[in-house]
Amino acid sequence: MERKRGPIARAWHAVCESGKRVLAWRYLPAALAVLGVAFSWPALKAGFLNDDFMQRAILVGSSPMTERLDEVGLAPEGSGQLGYVLADLYVAASPEKNLTALTDYGALPWWTSEDYRVAFWRPLASLTYWLDYRLFPDSLALMHLHSLLWFAAVVLLVALLYRRYIDTAWVAGLAGLFFVIDDSTYFPTMWLANRNLLICLVFALLTLIFYDRWRRNGWRPGMVAAPLCLLASVLSAEAGIATCAYLFVYEVTLGRGRWTTRLTALLPSAATVVLWRLAYNLLGYGAAGGGFYFDPVREPVGYALVILKRAPFLLSGQWTTLPPELHSFVPFWAMLLIWSIMTVVAIGFPLLMLPFLRCHARARFWLLGMYLSALPFCATIPMGRSLAFIAIGAFGLIAEFVAGAKRGASWMPQGWWRVNPILWLGTFLVFAHGPFALFFRLVAPGTAAAMGAEAAKVTQLGVFGAVDQQDLVVVNAPNPSAFIYEPFSRAYDGRPLPRRVRMLAPGFGEVLVERPAERQLVVRSAEDSLFDCQRHGRADFVYFYRYLSDVRGTGPPLRTGDEVTLPGMTARVEQVDEKGAPAAVRFEFDVPLEDRSLRWLWWDWDEDVYRLFHLPAVGEAKRLVGPF
Repeated sequence: MERKRGPIARAWHAVCESGKRVLAWRYLPAALAVLGVAFSWPALKAGFLNDDFMQRAILVGSSPMTERLDEVGLAPEGSGQLGYVLADLYVAASPEKNLTALTDYGALPWWTSEDYRVAFWRPLASLTYWLDYRLFPDSLALMHLHSLLWFAAVVLLVALLYRRYIDTAWVAGLAGLFFVIDDSTYFPTMWLANRNLLICLVFALLTLIFYDRWRRNGWRPGMVAAPLCLLASVLSAEAGIATCAYLFVYEVTLGRGRWTTRLTALLPSAATVVLWRLAYNLLGYGAAGGGFYFDPVREPVGYALVILKRAPFLLSGQWTTLPPELHSFVPFWAMLLIWSIMTVVAIGFPLLMLPFLRCHARARFWLLGMYLSALPFCATIPMGRSLAFIAIGAFGLIAEFVAGAKRGASWMPQGWWRVNPILWLGTFLVFAHGPFALFFRLVAPGTAAAMGAEAAKVTQLGVFGAVDQQDLVVVNAPNPSAFIYEPFSRAYDGRPLPRRVRMLAPGFGEVLVERPAERQLVVRSAEDSLFDCQRHGRADFVYFYRYLSDVRGTGPPLRTGDEVTLPGMTARVEQVDEKGAPAAVRFEFDVPLEDRSLRWLWWDWDEDVYRLFHLPAVGEAKRLVGPF
């Protein structure tokens, strides 16, 4: 006999039943797509950010912007040409193309590795920008709207994928809702250059849908459509390789027939990826010489090591909604502590779900797909915008787990002491990815704007920005990597460009500036090296700047006596630490340091502003404080 419910229980039951009907609504996927666009609507006013300025120079063709860049040797040679756009839009730095021009000008610092390469091949995504600049070249709002339409397609396809893979309609709807209100999806909609991830996701989701139709329903066109969509995905962004994680896990957990049949089914997709990567390498694309990106093919050992370091931040960030960026904004000791906690979460949550996983093949598909799809994103530092592929598996798993726990499914262990941890986990996941996630999704535009404004300070020269026909010399650049975008931003805004930029040292710590001669300065670190942050301190942007500005990576170390000669200046390494990072560097200029062709600035960490640097007299020295 069913126990009679009280009024509160009846009301709660009615609410739950109404919620289920809404989540099972036939047109919910389309409604979620509209909701996703509404959440990201503030992105229409986001403007340009970082790479957007460099890409505009490649896309816009002959213009006042490219003319100003041409004066300092940074104008793209094939600007506006379709072939050039398809090949070079995502080439930030390449030894064969623009590395010398960037280092000679000073957009990249003197310590940049000679092998430094950040060159990606994303022709399908690049084509969409080329169309933007042919149809509405001066309308940023329409460009952002174009990105929002791709995001709407992502949400629609995610919801349809859940409906296809999950038996219960309302559970599929819950998974789709979790995906929409996850705040990590906002940044790719507001950053034009990150549209490639949205396009990549669209074709990845089509791949999974077509593959399932072929394998489960015998839809023969899927045998061809799935690999073609996979190719389109990787030609939009390298992240498309994460699709292969779900395809592989599909055959392991949900596939039918003998193992030879399952492996044979994967061959067309595997061949597609192998041929793509061969072409990718032959054309000279990839990442090398830095620490921000690790190319799994070019640097397999380094990549394997960073998986252990970065994967817990991505996986636990997805489980808990804690930002993976915690990896990059704290000192090493704090990062190690957070890594330990997140490793426990990344291992512990699946262990708590073991009863569910043992008897539910689809749950194993979601979990393994989630974890394996994180591997490609370990190639760069953990960021919230890297979670979209991981989220596909995570929200499918969470929705099915929560639904099963709610209805007391057969896999629920008996005994209060064993049941409670599962109920606690389910309750936590509902609140973390429900009300909690919704709050952060609603404030995401403001949070992103605030973070962007903070990061933009390091390139705001204020009254010292009117630099024309002068070399801008920054003694302690707080974020050296930001200067790669600065000439392109200035050319776009019509502001004067310095003749050259010279960053003497990163401003990650305290430095002593000595003047041994009329044309010489020696910059000496108070830490082990100029690349070190102080080891004890609060969470701060400086740690993030250090990761962004690693333009040497694990390549050949610098040695005492090494010299780098640039137009107007020579840098000679006077002292290095045990890792080959410079601790003291002597700079010699072609003219006296007081010459009017040089404008000297230093970064004041106390006020977060640039100030004029008053040169010490010969034989004297000055100390510049660090961030702490």
